[in-house]
Amino acid sequence: MNSFSYKLKDEVAQIIPTGDESISELSAIIKSCGEIIKNKNQQKIVLYTELESVANLLTDIIKNFYGTQVKILQQNVSFLKTERFEITIPSSITQQVLLDTEVLQYDEDKYLNFVQGISKYQIDEEAKELAFLRGVFLGAFSCNISTNKSKIDSTSVVKSHSGYHAEFVFSNEAFAQDFCFLLADFDIISKMTKRKNRFVVYVKGIDMISDLFALVGASKGVISLQNESVLRSIRNSINRQNNCINANLSKTVDASVKQMQVIDKIKSTIGFETLDESLRETVYLRIANPEESLDELVKLSNSKITKSGLYHRFKKLEEIAKNL
Repeated sequence: MNSFSYKLKDEVAQIIPTGDESISELSAIIKSCGEIIKNKNQQKIVLYTELESVANLLTDIIKNFYGTQVKILQQNVSFLKTERFEITIPSSITQQVLLDTEVLQYDEDKYLNFVQGISKYQIDEEAKELAFLRGVFLGAFSCNISTNKSKIDSTSVVKSHSGYHAEFVFSNEAFAQDFCFLLADFDIISKMTKRKNRFVVYVKGIDMISDLFALVGASKGVISLQNESVLRSIRNSINRQNNCINANLSKTVDASVKQMQVIDKIKSTIGFETLDESLRETVYLRIANPEESLDELVKLSNSKITKSGLYHRFKKLEEIAKNL
């Protein structure tokens, strides 16, 4: 995992939920990065994370609520090119955890069913909503920010020609849709798309992503995006200035070429001797300085003349050449 993503998630994992918030956050983590493994008549919950701080957070929640230790296995994952923590919630409390987090619910006929989306009882208070957001952030979000200095890599915040976007990747469509609604409760605009067999919820724009980071308590992400926004503004300002300079330079070159063509025509037909003294001075000034702008020619002129006056002299030369 890259250092930027690690710091973001590690920071969020330091926020210790209490009371019902703990169950809401646990519910989100289970649905975002967990699986239920059945073996004969037993089942257990297995959660996966690349961060030790997230593993420790899950350990604390389970210990505080159920008085039970989880099993943590650290393993190297070759296809991810990183280490991963596998957290196993023992089968003795698995069903109770699934019911408490409302991953499972009893229907009217007293049959247990999986809840496809987000249970409304896990997010019926703002504090629980925020805890749920943090859980999804820890379980389903990774980030990639490109700055003017370097590209800090992962998979989910991407700088492209169209701007920045952040991604949450889910295996369940109903859960992804409900998560969009949850973000909307906090004025975070998101969209959902399908990518192969996954459902991706994405948020676009530095300001919107910065608001998202602020919601989950990832202040380092907020600061990074704010800094990038300032740098982007500076780059855009420099680009505008360069475009303006290039446009002015192009105008100067075009005007100079046109004036030199006029001068060549006068020289090859009637000669400079036929011109009055002020026009001859203008001709020689341009010949000596073919690439300079009118402003620079005014400074280089031996006589006191304004930019407007010099402009009208060149217009007079154009009229003379036109009539030849």
